[in-house]
Amino acid sequence: MQHRIKPTKSIIFSSLFFAFSAQANIDVATYLPNLPKGTSVSFIAKNLDTNQIIADYRSQEFMLPASTQKVFTALTAKLVLPEDFKFQTALLTNGETNNGTLNGDLIAKFTGDPTLTTGQLSQLIYQLKQQGINKISGDLVMDTSVFASHDKAAGWVWNDLSICFSSPPAAVNIDNNCFYSNLDASKNAGELITVDTPSAYPVEVVSSAYVVDKSESGYCQLDAVVGHDNHYYIKGCLARQEKPFGLSFAVQEPTVYGAEVIKNNFKRAGIEFNGKVSVANKPQDGKLLSEHYSAPLADLLKKMMKKSDNQIADSLFRTIANQYHKRSATFPLASQTMRSVLKSKAGVDFANSVIVDGSGLSRHNQVSAETMLDTLEVIAKNEEVLHLFDSFPIAGVDGTISGRGSISKEPLAHNLIAKTGALKGVYNLAGFMKNAKGERIAFVQFISGYSTGELESKTKRAPLNQFENSLYMALYGE
Repeated sequence: MQHRIKPTKSIIFSSLFFAFSAQANIDVATYLPNLPKGTSVSFIAKNLDTNQIIADYRSQEFMLPASTQKVFTALTAKLVLPEDFKFQTALLTNGETNNGTLNGDLIAKFTGDPTLTTGQLSQLIYQLKQQGINKISGDLVMDTSVFASHDKAAGWVWNDLSICFSSPPAAVNIDNNCFYSNLDASKNAGELITVDTPSAYPVEVVSSAYVVDKSESGYCQLDAVVGHDNHYYIKGCLARQEKPFGLSFAVQEPTVYGAEVIKNNFKRAGIEFNGKVSVANKPQDGKLLSEHYSAPLADLLKKMMKKSDNQIADSLFRTIANQYHKRSATFPLASQTMRSVLKSKAGVDFANSVIVDGSGLSRHNQVSAETMLDTLEVIAKNEEVLHLFDSFPIAGVDGTISGRGSISKEPLAHNLIAKTGALKGVYNLAGFMKNAKGERIAFVQFISGYSTGELESKTKRAPLNQFENSLYMALYGE
């Protein structure tokens, strides 16, 4: 059973006219010397109560949005998906049960739930046992038809793809499509590093990596090479470690992984299965046997924004397109859908901007601070309907800015809410605050090319903190 889209909310958005004052009140350029040489900055801030731009520095230039991209995803989700939207995971059949045998195929319908756990999937299998099913005579059909083509977006950094935070947001998504292994490098130099992976994970991880002396450690690194059917090979070398340590890996073939998890649960539940596994790229119908629903949309968006959850963002990104067009969704279709929806329903025109994914992981994304400000203004003007303010992290309180040193003390703490965006060399903020007069300010900070070079381990955040604190205190006093 698939969810149907309810009629799109009828929201009348005010036209977005930026009332540029003759000169912005705050000169951002005066704060740039705080940043390392070579840093690129784009910044814009608007007083929403006076309708005036109070700071503007290169706001029309394209920059990497990083995870501030999730602001676009959140707004689009609110405009397309119903308030009671939930991801469904279900087991269906095209057959009948007689004398404990399911005479037909078992259809496992996955819709991209980014919060589905192994335990929840196990419970679906256990419910079959409770219904008296002891044997399945047919095949296991994996219905992954909600999404199509690649489960990774263009421009994702290749050497991050085996790492958990960039795991593929596929239709089959179990435990964030991540698993964990323990590595033991407490050996003598030249000896192999051993790997221990819990048997609950249907993967194979082997190691040819070896231990080196500390003097050699600067000349080698550890690599994870991914093979077919979720086989992983740890190569390279590493300095001797006193204790074993854990590494998280991204599941590379989620459908294969999911099928193995289901078959393992058959065994644990005592359900006999000797059939084959097939993948259905078109929606499958059948009699519902068991189902699980995710938390509702509002809760998903709050987790996505507060924790900058990439899985939720990119699952929603393609789900929006799937629900809007009633067809299997690719990343390009999702991009087209987001651009169209935000322009037609919110007046946000991306023009020459590049939108590739919903999480901001892609290095191909290119957006201006001005366009992001347009989006923030839509959110502010329609908060009574959208209810998105509560999803933004709060400075000094929660989410990804709970401990951000530049804004962790009052009067900025508890007063400023913002979505962060961070990639290598990228430090972005997009959100809202109130000035000393109690007037509302929307702001967008895009920073890229940030590097403190050889002293990075000691001074990485110090220049950034100084820049941000000075600038946002100026906004507060405006």
